Amino acid sequence: MPKPSRDPDYLRFIRSLPCCVCGTRDNIEAHHTGPRGLSQKSSDLSAIPLCALVHHRVGKHSYHVLGRRAFEEQHGISIAQIVRRLNDRPLIRIEDGFYIGRFNGERYEIGPLAIGLPRAIRNMTELRKECLREFFQSKEAC
Repeated sequence: MPKPSRDPDYLRFIRSLPCCVCGTRDNIEAHHTGPRGLSQKSSDLSAIPLCALVHHRVGKHSYHVLGRRAFEEQHGISIAQIVRRLNDRPLIRIEDGFYIGRFNGERYEIGPLAIGLPRAIRNMTELRKECLREFFQSKEAC
């Protein structure tokens, strides 16, 4: 069985997002949700952002108290959908002299070709982060 994927930059990105349950930005942790091996966490690409209160055994509605299935039911979320959304990669194309980005079914005009591909990638990365932040912040705060 291959070792799970490790990506510290991706975990840092996950911790930069609001909690996917309550929308708070305080004390965010990257919770690994995928299958795991003996004494081994699941892949970093399965991580979702949870605040410490929702993640740990602090309250009766936390992940580690309820378990995955009851946690999803209690909070009305689908962890698989959240992981898919977090792992969805943007696409950049050139159309009519502009860099055009696509992410989650939306089209974004990133800028003219003159800005260069590295800057277009940075701009699209920031747009992706902002879209995910807005998505998670639409939740009620703890």
